[in-house]
Amino acid sequence: MAQHNTWKDRLIISSFLLPSLIGFALFILIPTVTTVVLSFTDYAGGRRLAFIGLANYIRAFQTQAFLRSLWITMRFVVISVTIELLLALALALMLDSDRFGKTFFRGMFFIPVVLSNIAVSMGFSLLFDVRRGPINQVLGSLGFDGIPFLTSPDTALGTIIFVMVWQQFGYFMVIFLAGLKTIAPSLYENANLDGATYLQKLRKITLPMLSPTTFFATIVAIIRGFQVFDQVFILTGGQFGGGPQGSTSVLVFRIYQDAFTHFRMGYAAAQSTVLLLFVLVITVVQYARQSKWVNYDLT
Repeated sequence: MAQHNTWKDRLIISSFLLPSLIGFALFILIPTVTTVVLSFTDYAGGRRLAFIGLANYIRAFQTQAFLRSLWITMRFVVISVTIELLLALALALMLDSDRFGKTFFRGMFFIPVVLSNIAVSMGFSLLFDVRRGPINQVLGSLGFDGIPFLTSPDTALGTIIFVMVWQQFGYFMVIFLAGLKTIAPSLYENANLDGATYLQKLRKITLPMLSPTTFFATIVAIIRGFQVFDQVFILTGGQFGGGPQGSTSVLVFRIYQDAFTHFRMGYAAAQSTVLLLFVLVITVVQYARQSKWVNYDLT
């Protein structure tokens, strides 16, 4: 009987493990290995592969356009992730209480998350249009100059960040709400008996106990920030865009241009590998340092 149960357990484990391994190989391992291999070639679509070693990587770090795209991406990630998480945390704290209409506002703030990136970007492109956009029309009717949301290098990246934050913060708000539900009420009850204020409870209980959730949300937000593409493509010029003076040419958009506009597949693969390494290093560093700020218990 024991042997029979062991056989059944192994069968159940195999039924879950085998599809997972196949999915990992098909959707992660094979594409990643293929990209890394292509990065060491001069493949340009339809041409025979020729191994060129590290030439694509050297070329990338010697090219001003690539370095500028990397800098723009880093700025985008830092600013967008900071705003998303702070806004999501603030709203989660507000909507965690027993206030009237909390369910309605939770739903309203989460709606942008389920909308298509393309549809959202097209909607904001009409909203921010310099001549026909309703915002600039209202400003014009009040006697103010219109704001070049997407046509000025000073405002284009900030506009993309705004659209990204608007669509993503509801997702992280829900994550923080779930994290708040895991905090034991007895911690707050004890703090109330000691006469702690709201800010003291926030600093000593809520934020420390919410740190594992914050850690997870930070990792996810950083990865999503590095992957931004749809908003840049739709809002700032499509295939030959990248914003005024290349001000919104983030790294993924740069990779897309090199691969599918200029057909420099090997060079684009090298840039993709660099992006992968950046995200991997940031994630590993975050995991390595989480013990310094992530608390799983207040005792």
